[in-house]
Amino acid sequence: MSAAAVLVAVAVAYADDPLTLDALLRELAEAEQHRAHAAGDPRATDYGRELAAAACDRAGEDLAAVLDLPESNGATL
Repeated sequence: MSAAAVLVAVAVAYADDPLTLDALLRELAEAEQHRAHAAGDPRATDYGRELAAAACDRAGEDLAAVLDLPESNGATL
């Protein structure tokens, strides 16, 4: 799936429900920041890294669920 297709889907979703899309984008951004921090922090446990990665995956899935994205060989956000 192209970046243009994703941007169009985000724009359409934003036009339909800006508050929901804003919340989902913020959730994904925060989850990714937490995942990246856990991945690079030597004090983080493997379990903590797995939890952070799972939260990031879940946030991406929640966002993808509201976007009208074309199917693309099982690719995910």
